Amino acid sequence: MSDEQKGSINFTTIIMLLIIAVMGVMGVMMLDKGQDDNVVNKVAASPKISTTAKENYKPSIFSDGLRNVAQSTSFNLDETGAGIAKSDMFLVDINQDGYTDKITKTRNETGTAHFWEEYKIEINKNGNWYDITPSGFRTTEGTECALQKIQFVFEPKFKVIKISRPWKESWTTPSEATKTIYEMKDGKLTQTKTEKMGVICDVSQLFLE
Repeated sequence: MSDEQKGSINFTTIIMLLIIAVMGVMGVMMLDKGQDDNVVNKVAASPKISTTAKENYKPSIFSDGLRNVAQSTSFNLDETGAGIAKSDMFLVDINQDGYTDKITKTRNETGTAHFWEEYKIEINKNGNWYDITPSGFRTTEGTECALQKIQFVFEPKFKVIKISRPWKESWTTPSEATKTIYEMKDGKLTQTKTEKMGVICDVSQLFLE
């Protein structure tokens, strides 16, 4: 074999080796990219909350069941931030007699992190208003926990749910909560059922059961 032929073979061999090396490098890069894409896809597909967490999750938003304010009045608080802050009036036929009855909710501030909302329930009888509010129909609330909350239910029939617990060593010390149900009987809002709900800090959570 001549020197010219040997040189041609060596050059061809070098070119082929270079091509193989380049293809090898490109293959490694593609593999790495594929792995990176898989990682990204796995992260994107991973839920922020596990299935178990979603099943156990309960919102902290509470509603007292009152809708469509007929009249709302705001008031000025004193220099300490205390006093009546707001009064909302709701018109609804509570006893289904065809006459519009009235529920008034008044928010009272204390100038601290604690406040309460007081409810007044009035029945309309031929244009005259009769107060049928049970004793102690007010909330007891703070930024940490609520010790007493009230919720109105209108369907299938009118009833009111009150859940409360006693204050203990501190505002956030859990204690045994009690649910009390009130229903209309003989034109009065009467306590019909009471049950224990367990030990808890914020009774608002028990309305979401």
